Amino acid sequence: MIYTHLKRILGTSFILGGLFVTTAAHAQKYKTMSDTTRLNKEYGEISLEISKLNTKLQEEKNKTADFHSKTSSTAGDAVATGQASKDQANVATNGNTSDTKKAVSDAKAADKKANDSKDAIADEKKNGKKINELNAQIEQKQKLLRDLDSQRAAIMANSLPVPVSDSVNR
Repeated sequence: MIYTHLKRILGTSFILGGLFVTTAAHAQKYKTMSDTTRLNKEYGEISLEISKLNTKLQEEKNKTADFHSKTSSTAGDAVATGQASKDQANVATNGNTSDTKKAVSDAKAADKKANDSKDAIADEKKNGKKINELNAQIEQKQKLLRDLDSQRAAIMANSLPVPVSDSVNR
């Protein structure tokens, strides 16, 4: 009974291993030396895409610092404007219409500053997501380059001349 289970496991593993090896070999897009020009062209295109993505990534990272400073400054402005609005509202309780109008104006300005602060925080979060997406795209392209490198190595390994031994040059 153990022998039959062992036999089944070994047989199945040999079959699956063989399928894996043949699938990996057939999965190669470029197989012969004549395919190297197309491989090199695709390699160059992917390298160019990676450099463009790296440029975009650097731009987004530069924007992050701007968004961070904008977030902190707008939050400070919102607090200051809110405090001014509160002070003006205390003065407006006397019933003077000009003081009341000024208090309403200050309240609207404080609300606008608070909304600007919220927008800056949202922009900063959106920028962080975009940076993560760009990093994922770059990693995917680099994986494609590694795959092309392995295909190139396989082509080169298959194209090496096999040394022939002859009885004259021993």
